[in-house]
Amino acid sequence: MRLRHLSVLAAVTALLTFPVQAHAAQSGHTYHVAPRGSDHAHGTQASPLRTIGACLERVRPGDTCLVHRGTYREQLTPPSGTEGAPITIAAYGDGPVTVDGTERVTGWKDAGDGLVAADTDLPPDPDFNAVFVDDARAAEGRWPNSGSDPLNTTWAEADTTSTDQHIDDTDLPDADWTGATVHVWAGSNPWAQQTGTVTATAPGKLDFKGGNYRCPPLCMGNQTYRNYYLVGSKAALDQPGEWYYDRTAHRLYLVPPKGGIAGHTVTAKHRLWAVDLSDSSYVTVRDLNLWGTSLRTGKSSTGVVVDRLHATYVSEFSTLPMPPDSDLAVEPFEGNIVASRILDSGVQILGTGNTLRNSEIAQSAGDGVLVRGTGNTVTNNYIHDVGWMGSYTPGIEINGNGHTVTHNTVRRTGRAAIDTAWQLNGTEFHGNRIAYNDISEAMRTSRDGSPFYVCCSLNGSGTSIDHNTAHDADGQNGYYVDNYSHHFRLHHNVAWNTGSRGVYFNGHTGPSVANEDHNSSYGVGINVASVALGGATDASGSYFSNIVGPKPVTATKAGDPLPVVRSNLISDKPGYTDAVNGELWLTPGSPAIDAGEAVDGVTTDVLGTAPDQGAYEYGAPVWSTGCDLPGCRQRVRHGDWTATASDGTSASATVDGDINTRWTSATPQTAGQSLTVDLGESKTFGRLSLDAGRDTSGQPYGFTVSVSRDGTHWSEPLARVSGRSFTQDAVFPRQTTARQVRITLTVSGPAPWVVNDIRLYGEGPDATSALQAEQATTVRGVERGTAATGVLGSGDRLGFGTVNVRGGHLTVRLASTCAQGCSLQLRLDSPAGPVAATVPLAGTDGEWREQSVALRREVTGTHDLYAVAKGGPRVAALDWLTIRP
Repeated sequence: MRLRHLSVLAAVTALLTFPVQAHAAQSGHTYHVAPRGSDHAHGTQASPLRTIGACLERVRPGDTCLVHRGTYREQLTPPSGTEGAPITIAAYGDGPVTVDGTERVTGWKDAGDGLVAADTDLPPDPDFNAVFVDDARAAEGRWPNSGSDPLNTTWAEADTTSTDQHIDDTDLPDADWTGATVHVWAGSNPWAQQTGTVTATAPGKLDFKGGNYRCPPLCMGNQTYRNYYLVGSKAALDQPGEWYYDRTAHRLYLVPPKGGIAGHTVTAKHRLWAVDLSDSSYVTVRDLNLWGTSLRTGKSSTGVVVDRLHATYVSEFSTLPMPPDSDLAVEPFEGNIVASRILDSGVQILGTGNTLRNSEIAQSAGDGVLVRGTGNTVTNNYIHDVGWMGSYTPGIEINGNGHTVTHNTVRRTGRAAIDTAWQLNGTEFHGNRIAYNDISEAMRTSRDGSPFYVCCSLNGSGTSIDHNTAHDADGQNGYYVDNYSHHFRLHHNVAWNTGSRGVYFNGHTGPSVANEDHNSSYGVGINVASVALGGATDASGSYFSNIVGPKPVTATKAGDPLPVVRSNLISDKPGYTDAVNGELWLTPGSPAIDAGEAVDGVTTDVLGTAPDQGAYEYGAPVWSTGCDLPGCRQRVRHGDWTATASDGTSASATVDGDINTRWTSATPQTAGQSLTVDLGESKTFGRLSLDAGRDTSGQPYGFTVSVSRDGTHWSEPLARVSGRSFTQDAVFPRQTTARQVRITLTVSGPAPWVVNDIRLYGEGPDATSALQAEQATTVRGVERGTAATGVLGSGDRLGFGTVNVRGGHLTVRLASTCAQGCSLQLRLDSPAGPVAATVPLAGTDGEWREQSVALRREVTGTHDLYAVAKGGPRVAALDWLTIRP
């Protein structure tokens, strides 16, 4: 029997790590801003100012600009407040406040050849131009054409006679491509992309300058990868919405929407930074939306708080130049090309002691967030759809020391979700805490990487990478400490469906010393090593223990002392709850229970006779990762899915939940071929991911997705997809509920069709997966921690927004000391909504236990769910809940 020497209250209190910050009383003046106002007004609510800039001209330390709903096309450059009297810019609360970085383009005239044109000056550097049609991103004219998702690019493939500055391609259209940008993803092992400029063209041929650093791994030629496309040429305009800007004539050309330009709104980027805090300190920015622009602090900024920012289309660029020497922290070298645009993009939190929190950052050609300096905090943010230009621009780029990066969800990135580039950072990477982040769907436009990636020669002394989850990524590893980096400590991390390894420490024929991984759990979709330290000439001081995984833990036997590898459980049956769905916490009877060893600085509370192996202590509440904002949880729980191929081959590998298993069609791709998936029960979803794994030529050239509730009556196609990334996403116009899904090819191709994995995503969480209490979207009366809540009293509640529900049974994991008269109610759609179920509580003697009840009736559809405590002042602490059939 397990020893329980922690009371529920003590255990929960130990887990509550979020500080409770009181809002300091602010006695300064409050100004109001509204579109109906005048900049000559007094700035009262009855007589507001017209622009935020006019407010900022008036404020002094302690003052506030309250901004009423509307769109503001201006750049904000706030003055500094003081530590005790910050300046605040905040939405008033009567509707969305958008600071727009674009201006309308008007004066369109017919330009011949199916084009329209407008004379306009676009002030950013031409490489940073962006155009929007009816509030949707418009693609710069390119060949070959691609779909609307920049993370699913359609590539041309050069002939094998190509060289590092010349492309042969018999499919290249006969046009004058001189001056166009050639975007290259080519080489023997292309871990980054490059761009060059076309200097000469001929039928089926072109010469270009640039884009040939680091040959052969990263350049064009007779290589394994010979992908490219052309952009920035009027000759490429042939698809509605495509544009080209003639920077000499200051003229914007556009292929108009079908039916003509009349009735459509076109805007173009004019301001890189909507909120420029590069010379500001002690400023709070709260509840602003940014469109087509971004926010930055500066090297000397301190005390800036950015809270509840919603930034969309933050950065756009079309070239990948070598970083200037002035940006480098290392000697100039052609390999530095991988760091292109890292310092030019994203929401930028620079300086010391600044904070970005509770924000959504989406759609960026480069970084999602750049954090740089010392002691900054990035927490509880949702960052997605970034890094599509294929350099090392990640979801979060971390440069410097002493940063805290926690509880972020980072999804759909071109390369890494979290990255540190030594070219810009230098070799010191001390005292950073990177924890409780959920990082997935990474490596969409790259290879030889991972969701978490740091390189090179970094000294990670004092840095902790712990309690993160990495999954569903087409790189090679979950966590990757590359090229001579040392003194990195990883612990209590989780990875599944990350390719070859859970963690890889790459010595690369050099030292890889004092690296550690402890108490981590690795699941399906890892086929080489759970943990590996390889290629090192010196691995002294490295230490790997308490690992649970399907493959060995290995380390180069070099150094003094030799690396330590012990107390690990390597098994395909470790006793996980549900490995396919990433629930790697232990079940009763797991051989990992009480089988670990104590590790200084890692082992904390032990609930048995010895520490457990793996990331989750059996009997403790289950910790969770990622943010608690809308959209942070989308993956549909994988169940008893089956798949049928139209060619009669077994397609079970597509739905076994393992990214490393593969189905291959019997013949080359032919329009009309299909895969049909039966989900076993109806599910609600709005996106399908078709994952072909890395290093394949078998991705579809085009496909549609239809659905059915009964396997007989099928919908019209809900999505049409082109582009040939490793993973291709079909996004529906709205969520749908169905039991069967059919994927049908629309284009023939020379290679057989390949699928490694099929995943589904909804707009909110799936109630059949564990809804972690600490990640509730609303909390009243109780504090949340990293693995459960505090003890709820009567009337206290948790709320989960936009949950996809289909089931009749509620299961709750909780701990209670209430002997009688206590219960937990599940209510629908509001805290006072219909009661779907009541869980009577008789006390659990301070232990975490699961309790299940039948719902009063089956619940289906999308609902807000509320868990409401009833009874005495100490009803229960809550770990998680599920609703299942």
